[in-house]
Amino acid sequence: MVQAGQHADELQELIEFLSDKRAPVRTHAAELVEGLTGSPEGMSTLSNRADTLLPPLLRLIADTTEASRPALTALVNLAQEPGVQSALLALHAPARAMDYLRENACAHPGLLISLLANLTASEDGSEALLQLGQSSVEGLHTATLLKLFLQPVVGSEDTYEHVATILPNVTRLAAGRQLLLQPGRGLLTALSSQLRSKSELRRRGSARAIKNCFFAAEEDGTLEDILAEEAALTTMLDVISGGEAEGEADGEAREALSEALLCLVRVPTARKVLWRLDAPKLIGKGYELEEHRGVCAAMEAIAEFFLEDGFGEEGGKEGPVEDGPAGFVMPEPGFLPPGVAQGLSPSARRHSSGETSLPSNPHRLAHIEEIE
Repeated sequence: MVQAGQHADELQELIEFLSDKRAPVRTHAAELVEGLTGSPEGMSTLSNRADTLLPPLLRLIADTTEASRPALTALVNLAQEPGVQSALLALHAPARAMDYLRENACAHPGLLISLLANLTASEDGSEALLQLGQSSVEGLHTATLLKLFLQPVVGSEDTYEHVATILPNVTRLAAGRQLLLQPGRGLLTALSSQLRSKSELRRRGSARAIKNCFFAAEEDGTLEDILAEEAALTTMLDVISGGEAEGEADGEAREALSEALLCLVRVPTARKVLWRLDAPKLIGKGYELEEHRGVCAAMEAIAEFFLEDGFGEEGGKEGPVEDGPAGFVMPEPGFLPPGVAQGLSPSARRHSSGETSLPSNPHRLAHIEEIE
């Protein structure tokens, strides 16, 4: 009991040192707190003192001394804990972090972005960053982040790379998707511009955010806004059709984009736009090169919907036709993996049995042989 009380007194003293008038003392205290976040035991101990620990750590973010970095690093680590997340939200941490970013009041903007990424892992955190319910400023924070996200990367450090973690988080919410897809906000244009980034995090985060936006577009009432962004849709199709070519060699990003298109292609009005953008031909081109199983499965499911419309004599160039599908030949029966045909219409299931579909994919056939 005495030992436990002694440790509690020492921790309280450490927390008090975070507000000391002497800069070296503040810095050393912040470094000790940062070190404690490196172990589960330390995280648990600090989380239990969140009510007194977090306020001085937040104040140190804008400290002009060396205390800023360890204090902010400690906050980033602590923000992974659900209880600490709630406490930080109660202290308006997302708004404070955004103020520091806009005012250039923190010397470590990349860590601020990482803090926001962890805070938006919860729905409450995403709602706070989106400023939902604040009619005059709704979406202002995310607009600022998008602007920073699109800045050219200077040097070796990609300061705003982790915005690509925030965007999938906030687009999980219907209200977030509806807000960010409003005309003029430029979300899809921004996201599509990152699909060929050298940064894996940027590519994959952008692709996942796009998938979130497309997931329930009809229910969200955002379908027309999405379809109006034809340049973004064209970029998506180009990336998917690139297979393993340089710049498109990211199977996870292509899988998310393929699944995003699968969400769209289920809607007849969206399918018409995709016909106009030559989607069947581009999907077929990508399929011939594709090695990623998840991408192949999504492409096959997409093809089923185009097959219901029917392909023109040159593989869909003429758009939907009345005489039935032609042009794509299924390499062998039973091509679709188990479960893909489930939920499709009877006519789509007939196509999946081997009558007509995508061009031959030797990589996919090899995968099937392995499974058998």
